[in-house]
Amino acid sequence: MVRLNARFRGRSVTGVERFASEVTEHLARRDGISIAETAPSLPQAGWRGHAWEQFILPCAVSRDEILFSPCNTGPLAVARQLVVIHDAAVWDGPEGFSRSFRTVYQHLLPRLAKRSAVVATVSQFSRSRLAPALGIAEERILVLGNAVSPGFSPGIRGEERADGSTFLCVGSLDPRKNLGRLLRAWIRLLEKGRLPEGATLQLIGGANPRNFAGMERIEGSGIEWLGRVDDAELVRRYRAADAFVYPSLYEGFGLPPLEAMACGCPVLLANAASLPEVGGAAEEGAVRYFDPGSEIEIATAIERFLALDASERALMRQRALNRAARFSWETIAEKVAAAMAAV
Repeated sequence: MVRLNARFRGRSVTGVERFASEVTEHLARRDGISIAETAPSLPQAGWRGHAWEQFILPCAVSRDEILFSPCNTGPLAVARQLVVIHDAAVWDGPEGFSRSFRTVYQHLLPRLAKRSAVVATVSQFSRSRLAPALGIAEERILVLGNAVSPGFSPGIRGEERADGSTFLCVGSLDPRKNLGRLLRAWIRLLEKGRLPEGATLQLIGGANPRNFAGMERIEGSGIEWLGRVDDAELVRRYRAADAFVYPSLYEGFGLPPLEAMACGCPVLLANAASLPEVGGAAEEGAVRYFDPGSEIEIATAIERFLALDASERALMRQRALNRAARFSWETIAEKVAAAMAAV
């Protein structure tokens, strides 16, 4: 019997919440596994959420159950637990978090990892960064990977195409997403006349030009701020874009590039953190890499893509689809089930 730590229900859906929902759904389909959920009666954030998780949730877990905590945190009182810690960002990039948030996580996660029967994460990179931070051996951390839902698919190529050369990026205002360098690289190309007429850079997420210093020249640049969108619109944008560009400096996994590849969108990808695990080896040709710390390299990657002919772009799309097909929620659920069975 599996008891699900469903504290994530009711929260805004990011990659972590999507992971939790998909893995739980696929785990429940497996023979011999029964899942009971326990969630707060109302969504609880901050210290209230932690209090519920540490003091209320353990009372719902019986002795013959294994607790599945898929969203980074879990109760210290439950040892028969599989906890998924997605990245080591509170140690690797503490400036991106409030002092209270990073203090709680930096104190809680090492204790939780030592207490839990199974500790898992989503990439080899995250495992290598988490092990010293948590104070446990790398061998103790199970790598599960990540995947995308079937809705992220190529559709009929061309039915939703935009005019001109359309580049898409999905990212938040988190400094690790590196949107500032991407914007400056785009402006550099524009001012040098290296972009075709009508070229657009579409940004999906919590982005706003007022948040980026030195972006006074953004009007008339072809940069479109689309804000947050639902999954249907996100898939439509992936399908319609000529290429997806992702300049992130740090990811525990990096779901947007995988979503783009699953939709048959060519990907220009930062060669950083876990992202090469998503995009594969450069010689596979599923993605084209660049140094995300260099505005010049980002601009060069865009310019080189623009120089590709139709057959080369079509080959990138096919290789992207082939790469994305290697990632499966069913495989992840199988790993989770096997780890629980061994407890």
